[in-house]
Amino acid sequence: MNKSLKRTLLSSLIVPFALGAQSANADLITNWGYQVDSVFTNAVPTAGTGTLDGNNTSTLSWGVGSGDQSSVSITDVNEASGLITNGGYVNGGVFTHTNNVLPSQGLALDSFDLVSTLTLTPFAPVAGGPLPSSSTTFGSYFIETGNGGTCVEPAGPDCADIFTIGSVTGATLNEFGNFEFNSSFNLGGYTYTLFLELADLTALGDPSCAAAGAPSGCVGLVTEEGAVNEFQTRFRITAVEYVPEPGTLALLGMGLAGLGFSRRKKAAKA
Repeated sequence: MNKSLKRTLLSSLIVPFALGAQSANADLITNWGYQVDSVFTNAVPTAGTGTLDGNNTSTLSWGVGSGDQSSVSITDVNEASGLITNGGYVNGGVFTHTNNVLPSQGLALDSFDLVSTLTLTPFAPVAGGPLPSSSTTFGSYFIETGNGGTCVEPAGPDCADIFTIGSVTGATLNEFGNFEFNSSFNLGGYTYTLFLELADLTALGDPSCAAAGAPSGCVGLVTEEGAVNEFQTRFRITAVEYVPEPGTLALLGMGLAGLGFSRRKKAAKA
């Protein structure tokens, strides 16, 4: 069997969320609408014959001529409600790697960015307009593995591809054994934190990291050759009452003190 063209990616998704402070709202938002739009950008192929298509879309595909094509794709999500504050997960987009055996002389996907844009809309207790959208870029690397000899990651009849992420800053391992990314924003007296999880995204063994050219303890996933591999993203949101940092309280106190001093001066002049 020829070497399969496999380089593995992973960026994921999903999602990624740094929303800034918004205008005040006295009520805790208990139910949100949510929209996630994702696109692959800066796609780079390896050397070889064939084409890499779909840059700046939600699907990248590559192959030689009219033969089998491998691809990565991600779906969008748009729901009017259902993301419950301090509740469970909701499903985000599905990341799919169609992993076909391709001619050894053909090119493969080498790297790309996944740009994921999240828009949240308050639904309850009072419906409101959407918050400003927030986009996050995930750097992704696709490592092609050969099917001959000893497999670093055996899966199915052939060697599996290895996906690694360029940066996992802000990610923690959750109770399900998957890495979860999080970011927070302040709104109406509460600090909301979004958590994004990609199924099967875990720490890889040293042999897999070495094969991918990544440092020991790298994070990624593997995909079976000759199969359609799907990975569900999902996210949740929590909230706590916002407590200003001590420095913020000190500045507020100084401002109030200055305001009082100014008023006393005006009163003395009167």
